[in-house]
Amino acid sequence: MDFTSFLKQYFETIGLLYSISWWWAGPIVLFYLFKILWTKYSFNQYLSTLKWVVLEIKPPRNIERSPRTMEQVFAALHGVWSTPNYINKYIRGQWKQASLSFEIQGVNGEMHFMIRCERRFRNFVESLIYSQYPEAEIQEVEDYTHSVPKNTPNAEWDLWGVDFKKSKDSAYPIRTYKYFQEDVTKGMIDPLAELADVIAGLPPGQQIWLQFVVTPEHDKDWQAAVKKVATKLAGKEVESEPLFVFRFFIQAWEVIELAFHYIFSSEIELAAEVKKDEQPLMFKLTPGEQEIIKAVEESIAKKGYRTKMRFIYIGRRDGFDRGFLSGVNGSIQQFNDAMLNSFVHENETKTFANYIWVEPRMRFAQRKIFNRYLDRDFDGPTFVMNSEELATVYHMPDMSVLSPAISRVEAKKGGAPINLPIE
Repeated sequence: MDFTSFLKQYFETIGLLYSISWWWAGPIVLFYLFKILWTKYSFNQYLSTLKWVVLEIKPPRNIERSPRTMEQVFAALHGVWSTPNYINKYIRGQWKQASLSFEIQGVNGEMHFMIRCERRFRNFVESLIYSQYPEAEIQEVEDYTHSVPKNTPNAEWDLWGVDFKKSKDSAYPIRTYKYFQEDVTKGMIDPLAELADVIAGLPPGQQIWLQFVVTPEHDKDWQAAVKKVATKLAGKEVESEPLFVFRFFIQAWEVIELAFHYIFSSEIELAAEVKKDEQPLMFKLTPGEQEIIKAVEESIAKKGYRTKMRFIYIGRRDGFDRGFLSGVNGSIQQFNDAMLNSFVHENETKTFANYIWVEPRMRFAQRKIFNRYLDRDFDGPTFVMNSEELATVYHMPDMSVLSPAISRVEAKKGGAPINLPIE
C-alpha cells in the first residue's frame, strides 16, 4: 500500500466514525466547548464589575514587633473565603475566590508597602492592620503602576521581570522568620532588611516591584495535601479514599481478615508483631528528616493561600542597571532552604530571548508579564503559601532595620487629652 492509498483509507475511516457518532458525540463536544467559553466570558464580566482600591501602609517609626504579628493578620484575613452558590458561579461568573495583592514598591530610594483589594474589603483589611499595628498609618493612594507608561517597554522605558515558583511541593515551607535569629544575642534578623538596602540604592527613574497576589485556599484541600506529604515522609502508605459504594465492603472485609488473623495466629507471632510495631518512628529517621516532617506538619494548623509571586525591575533606559537584579534575587534567596523549599525562577515567564527573533520575542515577554502585573492576575505558575510564609516575605519591618528606604510614620500618634474644653 503506497502513502496516497494509506491517507485515503485513513480519512475514509475518520469520515465513517464521524457519520455514525456525530449525533451523540457532537452535542457533548459542543456542550463542553460552550462551558469553557462561558466560564471565561462570565468570569471576565464579573471582574469588570469589581471596584478596587490601593492602600498604602506606613509602619510606625519605633515598631518592635516580629513578622509573627503580620502572621495574625494573614490568619484572620482568610475569613474572606466564601462558598459561591450555583447562581453566583454560572450566572454571575464568580468562579474563583476573592483575591488580594500584597505589594512592595521601591522608588526614589524609598520602600512602600501596598495592599490592593476590593473596595468592599477595605474596612476589614484596615481593621486587621490597625489591630496589630495601632500606630500605623493607612491611606488610599493612586495605583503606583500608573506612574509608568502602559506601553512599556518603549524607546524611553525598559523592564526585566519574572514569576517565581516553589522548587518542591507547596507542603514544604520556605525558611520562615523564626529561623532568622542572631546566634549571640538571639535577636531577630529582619528578613526584609536586605531588600530595603537594595531599594535605598535605587537611582531616580528606577523602580522595583514585588507582588504577592493571594486567594484563600480551602482548609480541607490544603490540610489534605499537607497530610499526604507528611504521611509519605513518615514512610507510611498513602491510602486513596475509596468510593462510598465500596467503603462498606472494604471495611467489612478488614474486620473479617483481622478476626481470622487473631484466631489462627499464635501468641508468639502476635507478640513479635507488637514488638516490631512498637519501635518509635523517631529512631528510624535522621535528625534532618525529623525536622522536615516537623516543619511540614506544622503547616497543617496554618491557613493556606494560593499565591502568585512576581518581580519586576522597571525604569528609564538612561540609568537602567541590571546589577540591581542580583541584589533583589539575593534578598529572595535568603528564604530558600535546601532541605525544605526554595523560590526559583519560572523560566517561561522570564524576560529573555536567545537565538532567533530575539527583539520581538523579548518585547512580547516583557509586555506579557507587565500586563499581568497591572491586572494582578493568576496566569502562569502558582503555589500555596501558609500564613507564616506570607508574613515572612511581607510584613512591617522592625525598628532595627535602619535603612532610610523605609517610609515610616513621622510622628507618634496619641489620643486627645481628657480635659480638652468643648465649646
